[in-house]
Amino acid sequence: MRELVLRIPLGLRFKAEEIAREKEEWIFASDIDGKIVSSCQFLIMDYTAKMRQVATAKDYQGQGLGRDLYLYCENSLKKQGVKEIYCHARKSAIRFYEKMNFEIVSEEFEEVGLPHVKMKKRLL
Repeated sequence: MRELVLRIPLGLRFKAEEIAREKEEWIFASDIDGKIVSSCQFLIMDYTAKMRQVATAKDYQGQGLGRDLYLYCENSLKKQGVKEIYCHARKSAIRFYEKMNFEIVSEEFEEVGLPHVKMKKRLL
């Protein structure tokens, strides 16, 4: 699902070595009738987590599924002692993260050929 939503539209595919590196990450997903419709993953480094690969299937976007999954993840990470989450947000997704109280903490930069900003959120 991540590849369909995030990578293929940019002409990118996951490589085996990229998938192998993910074994250390926490991957969360939500499903409807057994079909994964939303996912995100986190690389945890002490008390900080880098959020990566946030995606919701096109037919399910705008229904709050990504928000609900993120809030579940945040709660799970808090229980593990995580104090801060950051991400490299695509410019087109900034509003999504702002609604969940993330703040922009960098100038715009390019990643995978698209404009991004670094955003972070302190967990209370």
